[in-house]
Amino acid sequence: MADTKISAMTNAATLTGTEIVPLVQSGANVQTTVTNVVGQTLNVHPVTPTQGGTNITTYALGDTLYASATNTLAKLSGNTAATQKFLTQTGTGSASAAPIWKVLIPSDINTQYGAFHFDYSTTLASAINNTETTIPVVSTFGFSTTGAVIIGTELITYTGITSTSFTGCTRGVNNSNNVAHALGVYVNGAQVAALNTPTKLQINTIDISNGVTVNTTTSELTVAVAGTYNIQYSVQFLNTDNGQDLTGVWYVLDGVDVPSSASWASVPARASVGNPGAYIMTVNLFLTLNTANKLTLKWLTTLGHTSVVTYSPSASPSYPSAPAVIVTVNQVS
Repeated sequence: MADTKISAMTNAATLTGTEIVPLVQSGANVQTTVTNVVGQTLNVHPVTPTQGGTNITTYALGDTLYASATNTLAKLSGNTAATQKFLTQTGTGSASAAPIWKVLIPSDINTQYGAFHFDYSTTLASAINNTETTIPVVSTFGFSTTGAVIIGTELITYTGITSTSFTGCTRGVNNSNNVAHALGVYVNGAQVAALNTPTKLQINTIDISNGVTVNTTTSELTVAVAGTYNIQYSVQFLNTDNGQDLTGVWYVLDGVDVPSSASWASVPARASVGNPGAYIMTVNLFLTLNTANKLTLKWLTTLGHTSVVTYSPSASPSYPSAPAVIVTVNQVS
């Protein structure tokens, strides 16, 4: 056959793999087929990552490629367990690690949250009459140096404490009934306010804290991660007067009242001496906070008859105490 330029040849039909390809192998002219050329090239010389390939020739359903080293790809086999798992990775702080499949647990989702309350309780160390101004108790641990307590339904303010007593007491505050009290009865924390005077709502106990904290001296809530938070509170009101009282609670952010955050309620009058009116207010609000913000709550009693009190637990019938204030904070975004 006369020599013919390649450009002059007719176009080939679709290759079948049986076409003959001439080669020079070890100095000798040999032939092979297109199938052999393609097959051996792919099997012996897979394309490397630096050439845009993977250097991997086989895959299974669900395999995930990842870089296991510089310019090196590896396969993470798919999750074959019936349990749903998620692709996770934990580095060293300066270098990455290989990804793994993992079942998520609550600690993997670093949502910020906190739960707090105002409570502190003690018991009488000895019986007292209805006029004593120094009240002996088992311990005053946790109580503020000045404040208020409730024994039964009697509200009492105090101006000082020792480790085992409240001193400078005023008995029967807010028209409550000052009576004698027996050894061992509960003495619970309470909060009182002058009429029509915005007063900070106190929080003194941390129940749970993960990135949300409270200063138990200033009652200021802070967050470690900026975001939007769902903040909910409940407040136990007690009215020891013959007439109902209007009370309000609202949020204060960095010393400024939060707009549209106030809630109001009428606390009913007492039914009789020793049978005060009671009301619980519970509200939740979404607020966007940053790490520098300080969030507090304020309350107001328009007539000065209402107080915020903790209700004692009981052994028979059995039920736990009801804290004067409960606040929970949960990050939502």
